[in-house]
Amino acid sequence: MPRLTSKLKNSEESIRAIALLSLLYLILSVQAMLPIDDLDIWWRFRTGQWIVENHSVPLKDYFSSYARGTLWIEYSWLFSLLVYSVHALFSLPGVVYLVVAMALMITFTAHQLVRKAGLPLPAEAALVAAAMGAITPLMRPRPWLFTIIFFAVELSIIDRVRRSGTGRLLWILPLLFVLWANLHIQFVYGLAALGLLFAESLVVISFQWFGRKIPAPALSPVLLALVLFACITATFLTPYHYLLYKQILDYVLDTGAFLHISELHPMLFRSPDNWLVLLLTISTAFVLGWRRRWLPFPTLLFLMGTFLAFRARRDAWVLALTAIWVIGDSGRAFWHGSSFQITKGQVACSVVAVAAILFGVSFARQISEANLQATVEKTFPVRAVNYINANGLPGPVFNDYDWGGFLLWSLRGLPVVVDGRFNLYGDEWAARIMNTWGGGSGWESDPDLRSAKLVIADKRRVLASLLRAHPRYKIVYEDSIAAVFVPVH
Repeated sequence: MPRLTSKLKNSEESIRAIALLSLLYLILSVQAMLPIDDLDIWWRFRTGQWIVENHSVPLKDYFSSYARGTLWIEYSWLFSLLVYSVHALFSLPGVVYLVVAMALMITFTAHQLVRKAGLPLPAEAALVAAAMGAITPLMRPRPWLFTIIFFAVELSIIDRVRRSGTGRLLWILPLLFVLWANLHIQFVYGLAALGLLFAESLVVISFQWFGRKIPAPALSPVLLALVLFACITATFLTPYHYLLYKQILDYVLDTGAFLHISELHPMLFRSPDNWLVLLLTISTAFVLGWRRRWLPFPTLLFLMGTFLAFRARRDAWVLALTAIWVIGDSGRAFWHGSSFQITKGQVACSVVAVAAILFGVSFARQISEANLQATVEKTFPVRAVNYINANGLPGPVFNDYDWGGFLLWSLRGLPVVVDGRFNLYGDEWAARIMNTWGGGSGWESDPDLRSAKLVIADKRRVLASLLRAHPRYKIVYEDSIAAVFVPVH
């Protein structure tokens, strides 16, 4: 009887573990399995196609009428090539499943980051679940998905180095940064984290000179400086070399993008994910204060994550990953029990459960080419583009920001006036085109509008209503979402 009771207890614990793990890995992956409505994916398709056709990366703009011929650094060229290849092979469902796969990888790397703390499984799962819930809006086909994974991997390596006191594992990082720099420009956040670790080593040694000890590992500043230098050097191993840092400097100096691009706006606290970010922030600050010891690297990394997350909601992932690492690391100091050992059988059962549920979700959400294309037609001017292509209407085209990427991909031979590559256009020009589409003062004198032979307008925009009543323009095509205007001569 005691043996039977023990088996039942073990079975219950195993079932609970499988349920917790399955639910944890479904948070992001279910969110990722949604129709494609991302504005930028289309111009990335076109860029990837251009790279395949020309066997090189673009060094100047070929796709817009306003910025044509100016320097353009496609810092995420490898991501554009990846999504174009996936789309060419598997159509839109392939892109959806790519995001689902990335969501699972993000959850796995974040889970491993906390798992090393040795917390009880419920606490471990709750901590990771909070972080995953905080970044659910980011589950779109964007290169930042790779950045989240690479940052979590880097933080795991740093955690292991700080616990072991030896820095040999850090030499993996230059290899990581070679790939990172070719996928996304936010590799600079990874360099910043490594720079903070180097700063901690200098602080530890400086305090030792004055006979004071800081509760932080005494890593060699020379080793960390060499690793940091190697990582920076690795980021030059891209087709753009030093030009990548010119783009970074341009972004640092560009403030207009933070005004016009919604993902760069601060959190509005109108959705649960924003409140989870705040909860993680408060919890991390509490844990750091509760330990009553100055921990240079965790504190500095937390401050960096807080600044980035509250400056632009797109960067909430930095704070989320930092928070669960700091809280988990502090939990290791207070929790002296053994962590829950996940067996191979439990892992296998969790994988099967997650796969089965995701299959059911894909069936329920009708993730097929026909249904995804139907969703695209409800969001983007597919029928208007078909009309323009069928009738050979000439450009130049005047379009708004939201549809620019789709038109760039769909209107072959007709350059758009603006698309998601906002860094190409400059703050003054961006403000002008926003004013024109909003029907602001002087909209009629916009030189791009006056020179356009084709205006593709979202019927909900103010400019569409103004052009409809203007004697200089006539409608040649109209459907439920778009209107196509041409000037009357």
